[in-house]
Amino acid sequence: MCGIAGILDLNERPIKKDVLKAMVKAQVHRGPNDEGIYIDNSIGLGHRRLSIIDLSKAGHQPMGSTHKDLHIVTNGEIYNYIELKEELGGEYQSASDTEVLLKAYEKWDENCLSHLNGIFAFAIWDEKKQRLFAARDHMGVKPFYYVIEGGVFYFASEIKALFAAGIKAVPNDRIISDYLKYGFYEHSEETFFESIKQLMPGHYLTSERGEIRVKRYWHLPDNVSDLSSLSDKDVQDRYRELVTKSITRQLRSDVPVGIPASGGLDCSIITGVVNQINEGQKNFQLFSWIYGNPDYDETPFASSLANSLGWDISFFELSPQKALDIIPDVMKAEEQPFPGISIVARHLLYKEADPNLIVLIEGHGGDEIGGGYPYYFGNFISDLVKKESTKEIETEIEAYANLHRLTKEEMDSVLKMGLEAYSSGGVSADASKFSSSNYLNNDFISFVKRDMPKLDLPFKSRLANIQYRDLRYTKEPRVLRSVDRNSMAYGKEVRVPFLDHKIVEFCFSLPPRQKIRNGTQRFFMREAFKDLLPPHILNTPKRAVPDPQRAWLKNELKDWTEDILSSESFKRRPYFNQEEIQKEYNRYCSSTKIENSFHIWQWINLELWFRNFID
Repeated sequence: MCGIAGILDLNERPIKKDVLKAMVKAQVHRGPNDEGIYIDNSIGLGHRRLSIIDLSKAGHQPMGSTHKDLHIVTNGEIYNYIELKEELGGEYQSASDTEVLLKAYEKWDENCLSHLNGIFAFAIWDEKKQRLFAARDHMGVKPFYYVIEGGVFYFASEIKALFAAGIKAVPNDRIISDYLKYGFYEHSEETFFESIKQLMPGHYLTSERGEIRVKRYWHLPDNVSDLSSLSDKDVQDRYRELVTKSITRQLRSDVPVGIPASGGLDCSIITGVVNQINEGQKNFQLFSWIYGNPDYDETPFASSLANSLGWDISFFELSPQKALDIIPDVMKAEEQPFPGISIVARHLLYKEADPNLIVLIEGHGGDEIGGGYPYYFGNFISDLVKKESTKEIETEIEAYANLHRLTKEEMDSVLKMGLEAYSSGGVSADASKFSSSNYLNNDFISFVKRDMPKLDLPFKSRLANIQYRDLRYTKEPRVLRSVDRNSMAYGKEVRVPFLDHKIVEFCFSLPPRQKIRNGTQRFFMREAFKDLLPPHILNTPKRAVPDPQRAWLKNELKDWTEDILSSESFKRRPYFNQEEIQKEYNRYCSSTKIENSFHIWQWINLELWFRNFID
């Protein structure tokens, strides 16, 4: 994992070395081990290195090809570099995956992307073709930002590097509207900053005749087949093989590896597979965060997992005061509004974890690809209604209600929740809406005129469509962004084996009945690894990982919240109906119900973002 930067003058004027060096310096936290730049008239590439594969100087970047006609900077890992090396043949000057990537481009040009398995954002300057070629991985685990200013193309791993190049921070009211009105962010190439864009997952760009052209090289719906004829055993065997191979590849590292632990299904699968691969001979360090309150305590689950493996586990406590101390660091790392207190806890984990643990394996994406969120169930039932499967509908509803111990009224709410989640914007795990326009200034709404973003619904199945929305536009992009920024703030690389694009393709090729059966969600995943899973994981419905945000905003963090919402700077923002916001916050604080607090977090977070980057 590293930080990359680059400048290309589209009019072939010489670039400024000091500007490129400033961009690289702004990302020193992403690569504490080495630094390098390459400049040739109108092109410049810069790099900060976090050494993971081949720790020697041979892995230095920017890296040149044998004939010095290609130069590359890359961020991330090519997990299948060993297999590619064997396929490509030839001689190598290093043991790094970057050199393998460079040779893959030499042989296959743009089509090299179809051969890659990994998380990456890279740029290659092709001297012969006088062309820049840059790409981002299939799922968007690694970032790539760019802007064109005055005929010059700038790119970097983080937006702060673009500011170091002199790009002005101007708020993008279109994205601010999407965020405040619908709870959407990370759903398009636009960012919270006007004119600054992100290269979308599964896309690449090239410079051709003074223009930047963006193309898509991978699209999930185009890579989904029909696997409904597979038996349960075949599905489970193939899934287990895919996951085991993915974890095996992602354990490749020349530095120590650690695993954040929650004691949930995803973490249990990862640790079980890792232990099996290593035949129990090597202990891996587990660690997790806690909030110092039994109502939000994952300690029993995580400790039970660690004890079953005989591994050590460390816990880091986030108190309300520590959260206040850390939030400015999180905002600096994120460069935009972020999801909530759980991200502050994650930032603390990365900050306080053993500095020798450079690579972390985490279980993101399992719910999205396996059908795990509670509001997915109502959409699964809708698919059965379309098939007129009356008996199966009755069986599934009864089984779900029994498993979750729900009354008829509660079960009806679950089904309604799923239907509402399908047609709304961003939703929380319980499908309550993230946002509302009731608290926005009417003049702002009229000025921006933004309808809810239209998202692809490429599948016949409602269940598959809502999974795709969460994976491609809403939940997972936000999580991946936060994980990258906060881990890289402390020079740590996070790997996500469930989001191997081949696993994602496989899961979306399965019929709904493999994902949900007898009221059990993620059915095929549980069955595939039932010999590795503790009984309380195998037979227990999904547990939302609790955090105290809803309580803290009306109690421990109430003074902090009130100070922000009553500040003169907040009142000057053109986005809010101040009277309605004060009413809503007062109502929220006096309510005895457990309610979604994201709308209040939005107001606070946007204000903090303005103070950090705009004012």
